[in-house]
Amino acid sequence: MGLLTEYIKKKLSVPDLELELLRLISGYNKQRNTFLFLYASAAEKGIPGAMLQQSDFYTIRDMLADKTDIDKIDFYIETLGGSGETAEEIARFLHDKFDMVSFVISGEAKSAGTIMVLSGNDILMTETGSLGPIDAQVPIGRSRISAYDYREWVDEKRKEAQEQGSLNPFDATMIAQITPGELNGIIHALKFAEDLVAEWLPKYKFKKWTVTKS
Repeated sequence: MGLLTEYIKKKLSVPDLELELLRLISGYNKQRNTFLFLYASAAEKGIPGAMLQQSDFYTIRDMLADKTDIDKIDFYIETLGGSGETAEEIARFLHDKFDMVSFVISGEAKSAGTIMVLSGNDILMTETGSLGPIDAQVPIGRSRISAYDYREWVDEKRKEAQEQGSLNPFDATMIAQITPGELNGIIHALKFAEDLVAEWLPKYKFKKWTVTKS
């Protein structure tokens, strides 16, 4: 029987589900001798406020401010991504406050979520957990999209134009609306993410590794 089916059959009320979650968290903390913090945003695209943003950093910092009696944290994260700068601030705050920072992934931790996870001293993933490209969401027009995906699309259209001599009217119109500032923003966002991960992996994840090749 799947876990979801098990809880559906129990027909628990919302308050009962909350109590069950707290019970499971308490058991997890005892088993791991840690403090489990849950950060999960809506997985559906297009929901306002669902992406990782600066207000999330302020909320997380406020919620953990009084945790002065613990030195280890397991940070459960589920997000489609968002601001790379926010990911950096959250990661640096966690490492400044706790001696051991582990990330737990059972769903999706994409984009800026991946950047955060790669700052962990330890990474715990279930078989359903997944990471994404090392990039962040960047503002393009009224939307935020993956910097990696956007650059891939631009490069694809550039190659197509070189090979065919022109683009179809729709793509040509879209390309014409891209500003140099947007392209520079994409390049800087990707470089920013790469630099963070290059700094964090040896500093945290590989800190105690003595054998680095076989």
